[in-house]
Amino acid sequence: MDSHAVIEALPVTGELRVALKDIANRVFERVVDRIEPENESLTRKLWDPGDYIDNHFFQDGMLPMTLDYADYLIDAFLWHHVVDIAVQADKQAELN
Repeated sequence: MDSHAVIEALPVTGELRVALKDIANRVFERVVDRIEPENESLTRKLWDPGDYIDNHFFQDGMLPMTLDYADYLIDAFLWHHVVDIAVQADKQAELN
């Protein structure tokens, strides 16, 4: 995949979607290692890179965007989402 590929429209499909999910998974692993969630296995079950790309990452006015810039933004902002799902995992674990 050309790292200078441009995301021009939503929803992202094909090779660009695969590349974005790979980036999100790579960053997710690094964030999980850093934050060491209390309920790591449940946090991992709640993680869905496709949902993150489709429903959390892109905001109005962000396109067009190069894949390199998307990589940079995911690296900068995904940790907020991972913390949110780690908190969700903690709440679910308390209920069980």
